[in-house]
Amino acid sequence: MEPAGRTAVVTGGNSGLGRATVEALVAAGARVISLDLGGDAPEGAESVHCDVSDAAAVRAAVQGIDGAIHILINCAGIGGLGPIADADGPGDLAAIRKVLEVNLIGAINVTAEVAHRMTGNAPDGPDGERGVIINACSIASFEGQEGMSAYTASKAGLAALTLVWTRDLGKYGVRCMGIAPGFMATPMVSFLPDDFVAELLKDAEFPRRAGRAEEFASVALFIIGNSLLNGDVIRLDAGTRPPARTQWSMG
Repeated sequence: MEPAGRTAVVTGGNSGLGRATVEALVAAGARVISLDLGGDAPEGAESVHCDVSDAAAVRAAVQGIDGAIHILINCAGIGGLGPIADADGPGDLAAIRKVLEVNLIGAINVTAEVAHRMTGNAPDGPDGERGVIINACSIASFEGQEGMSAYTASKAGLAALTLVWTRDLGKYGVRCMGIAPGFMATPMVSFLPDDFVAELLKDAEFPRRAGRAEEFASVALFIIGNSLLNGDVIRLDAGTRPPARTQWSMG
């Protein structure tokens, strides 16, 4: 699918990976709507204030978008660290639930509404494609570190659902893919100490640096443009396989 002339929805599109993806889609000629709670959408994109964890708010936001929706990028997400339990007591279950509600349930809410809209699109191109959905997963989807119960559960869920949604939607000509970035230089991790970042990056093979948001965006556009990419998750992590824990881990 070519983005030019298409309508794309990007959750979390006002910052980080989502913002870079919005900018790339706008540059490629797409109409882009960013669903986000804060900030402003990049120039050339539309911004809709929306809490993706609120199913009613998501439904209203999607119903307010006129015309066909061809592309969905699920980027909205928050972080969180904490043990599931320790000698002092159980972990913070409310905090875990909040991460799951935004990262996983939020993506489910938006995908349910947008994918339904996609099924009614006119088939396009030689393959009769109607839409493409991309989930922002993580290397934590596969190798969660100590203290990452909430984030790992949310991102592992998104990775697993990528194939399920492919199987749900393939009959309608809708594809679903995931991108699993490693450590990326985004506002969500800007507070981390330099020593912590260096430790996180030491197990990268090459290049040994943080990823850039525009690199995520370029993979998203590659997926959109190649209709044979379906039902899988692409790692974007410089060959990193994170250790079980770091000196900064909670324990």
